Amino acid sequence: MVQGEKVKKIPRRILRLPLEKRAEMAFRAAVSGVIDEHARLGLPLYIGRDGKVVELSPDEVRELSESNGRV
Repeated sequence: MVQGEKVKKIPRRILRLPLEKRAEMAFRAAVSGVIDEHARLGLPLYIGRDGKVVELSPDEVRELSESNGRV
């Protein structure tokens, strides 16, 4: 966490979810943030596809981010 950054209060409805569900939500949010950051900075992204490492070009990352309503 960056100094001076506020910690968000977690709603009760989220805290009532099973730990596995909360972990999945956190993971999805983290992945979303990485995709957005790479799109914003014009960086390639490396993913696993069919057992191989594949590079997504900055344009592909931007398209992925925009298709999910981000950027």
